[in-house]
Amino acid sequence: MTLLDDVKQRLDIVEVVSRTVPLQPAGRNLKARCPFHTERTPSFYVFPETQTWRCFGACATGGDAIGFVMRQEAVPFGEALRRLAREAGVSLPSPRASLQASPLLQVNKEAAQFYHRYLIQAPEAEPVRAYLSKRGITTTSTEAFLLGLSPSQPSLLSEHLVGIGFSAEQGVEAGLLLRSEDGRIRDRFRGRLMFPIADAGGQVVGFSGRVLDGSEPKYTNTPRTPLFDKGSLLYGLHRAVDGIRTSGTVVVVEGYTDVIVPHQAGFTNVVASMGTSLTQQQVGLLEGLAKSCVLALDPDVAGQEATFRSLEGSWRVFQRPQMGYLQRSTVVYTRQNRVALKIAALPEGKDPDEVVLQDPDAWKRIIAEARSLPDFLLEVLPRRYDLAMAEGRRQLAERLGPVIVALEPQDQDRYLTRLEQLVGVDRHTLDQLLGVSRQAMLRQAGVQTRAASRPGAAPFRRALADPLEQYTLSLLFQEPALRDQAGALTPEHFVRAEHREIFTAWQRCATLETVRQSVDPVLAQHVDRLLALPSPVAGPTDRTAEFAECVHRLEERRLRLLKRHEGLDEEGAPVPASLDVNRRLHQLFTEQRGKNRGD
Repeated sequence: MTLLDDVKQRLDIVEVVSRTVPLQPAGRNLKARCPFHTERTPSFYVFPETQTWRCFGACATGGDAIGFVMRQEAVPFGEALRRLAREAGVSLPSPRASLQASPLLQVNKEAAQFYHRYLIQAPEAEPVRAYLSKRGITTTSTEAFLLGLSPSQPSLLSEHLVGIGFSAEQGVEAGLLLRSEDGRIRDRFRGRLMFPIADAGGQVVGFSGRVLDGSEPKYTNTPRTPLFDKGSLLYGLHRAVDGIRTSGTVVVVEGYTDVIVPHQAGFTNVVASMGTSLTQQQVGLLEGLAKSCVLALDPDVAGQEATFRSLEGSWRVFQRPQMGYLQRSTVVYTRQNRVALKIAALPEGKDPDEVVLQDPDAWKRIIAEARSLPDFLLEVLPRRYDLAMAEGRRQLAERLGPVIVALEPQDQDRYLTRLEQLVGVDRHTLDQLLGVSRQAMLRQAGVQTRAASRPGAAPFRRALADPLEQYTLSLLFQEPALRDQAGALTPEHFVRAEHREIFTAWQRCATLETVRQSVDPVLAQHVDRLLALPSPVAGPTDRTAEFAECVHRLEERRLRLLKRHEGLDEEGAPVPASLDVNRRLHQLFTEQRGKNRGD
């Protein structure tokens, strides 16, 4: 889940609006006099089900909670998002990041090229080139992943950067240089094999440097910068997008060479979490791109507590809350898998790159035979507890219970039955072993219930994503020639504030790079996610037809929303624009019938 999704999930449009606007029930929705213009008859509506608002009067606009705060408080997108994030308890990047991003990208790009040239050309790099060859990494892969070597001298990079026009301060801000207490500048990375780390758009945002002499620490990473946040990146993702789309599966490994070697063997759906458990931000990058995610683990560490905690952490972020009815007056929050999580256990003592180099078919088989997390834990965890003792059975049940209860109901019963057999007790005794009631287990698994007690409570909240808006923007980004066809598209066609802001920036910017530079860093990350969305169409001609259809559907949605106002107000207030709306809807339907007949 991205930071933007996290903020939106914690918001309630009714609570946000009602802080400044007195709302009254209007059927399943709420209404008020519009806060943005003077009027006698309420024309401002809040729709809890879709978490949106709209003024059907003079403003003739609408949006989501972020868009409301932007308009109500006259603040830009980034400030509105940060105010709401503070209320929701979500930490966001510094607003300075958008101002600093452009020069820092250039600094990182130049540093990556500098390190790469040094690896290829410098006599000092010969042992490193030999090391890469020994690890099975080809020259082609070295160039494709822009591998490099940082000189052992203390200031070669800093001298190079300053010599071509960058300031020392920009190098420090990018995490490439260090400033001592007496003001002297030196290189952060020295004598290390350098792995440039790119974002989803392929831009270098940081580095990881590996020592080759056995000293510690083995790896040194770029510190957190306006561009680099290790928990928001996946190594190799920009090169793996096509492979993930084609296979429907992403394979997550821990190390950099564990990505490079599979890629050069044709397994181009592999990325690395860079030694950490997966985060919500990383999983957010995979949504819409992969149907399943396979974690490739080294069995040597499968029994270590840290590995299991990492697995459990990954399991949690691969699930999202979903609302639905339990009874007429109760809303239930359950868990739904965002991307199916599977575990692949490697041969003992073998890293992924070793498996691929020795037997590519074995790697293919290992990934194909990956198991779900409950299956994996049911096989591995029992070895860690003394099941002959009541305490061992209790510990195993407590460890597996929350994972099982988080499954769909039909799967819960099947896995609880297996757990009963494993610990040798019946279901009643199993509940006693757990020491908690089923409801408490639900709370442990993050499942909650609440009564819908007020008129504005949403019985069902739609998904955080808006696929139509996302796909439209994705097409625009993937096919620059569509700019000439985008004249009929306006910011008002986008309900979500982030999409409206990105589209507005796209209208005034000539390239995607300038779009990224001009928007808030959170929006820049969202641009990368849109770029990574799968496209079911192959060529420019197909994209042209798809884009025209998207514009058609967005316009129809906008008109239907305007038309909807005729039935919102029980007082039956006249709507002057309704005739024009009906005429335009009729025109759209006529055009669509013509297309369907091939006219």
